[in-house]
Amino acid sequence: MKACLRLLLLCALISISACGWHLRGEAASVDVDSMAVNTPDENFKLHIEQALEDDGVLVHSEAPLVLNISSLRWQSRTVAVDAVGREAEREVRLNLGWSLRAPDKQWQSELQNMSTSRRFQVSPDNPAGAADEDQLARDDMQQEMINRIMRALSRLALEQSLEQP
Repeated sequence: MKACLRLLLLCALISISACGWHLRGEAASVDVDSMAVNTPDENFKLHIEQALEDDGVLVHSEAPLVLNISSLRWQSRTVAVDAVGREAEREVRLNLGWSLRAPDKQWQSELQNMSTSRRFQVSPDNPAGAADEDQLARDDMQQEMINRIMRALSRLALEQSLEQP
């Protein structure tokens, strides 16, 4: 009976890997030699450059392929208040647009707009905890956006490799 279950589990794992399924957050690699990154936010630029370098992409300002990140905009608003009128729940939203350009026009991509948001409870008795929760939400959202951009870049790299003879 155990041998049958092990065999069944092995077959399931092989079939899952064969269909291209990946764990959430795991992106295919960006198959590009070098890339430049332009963004008005230095913190975001540092993190996306690190993600590209971790993927084997040489990041420098003279690269022919340029990733432009524009309109990086953070918004925060109160979603709910308690009985006394104090903030009880907050929403943080991140909107950004990005595009890719190259001199040979093969690697062009139109402006892609993305957004994400997080909601969290706010305790009026613990303002430091609310600030920490806000920063954790912002860090998580920034990482999510970087992962989404990396997945899109890997898809573009795959399309380019399929189009070339």
